[in-house]
Amino acid sequence: MKKLMFLALAFCAILSYGQGMSISLKKKSYAPVFVENDSIKVGDIVYFKLGSNLDGSFKFSQDLNNFNEPIRQSGSKISMMKQPIKFFKEADGVVYGFTKYFVVNLGAAILSKEVEILKGKK
Repeated sequence: MKKLMFLALAFCAILSYGQGMSISLKKKSYAPVFVENDSIKVGDIVYFKLGSNLDGSFKFSQDLNNFNEPIRQSGSKISMMKQPIKFFKEADGVVYGFTKYFVVNLGAAILSKEVEILKGKK
């Protein structure tokens, strides 16, 4: 019985740890992507407007660590910031744009008006 409980607990721990790892293991893409009938390419500027959560934080933008892995939801401090897109990743049909410090779910963020894509270099 103790072995069964230990295996169940280990299985749950492994599953909960693996949830945030899915996007970080995907391959980088530098090709232009089409999001919401708009072409977005590397070098375009992500302009962070206002977050859509009640406290002003961003629902579809996450902070990155040094290994380009999302670690937490972005707070309201990034409002009115501009960052160029470095590369893209796609997981489960969702396109993510990576900047130096943030990863953005481009389709959802554009629809909720959290971000605006400005064409061209900074």
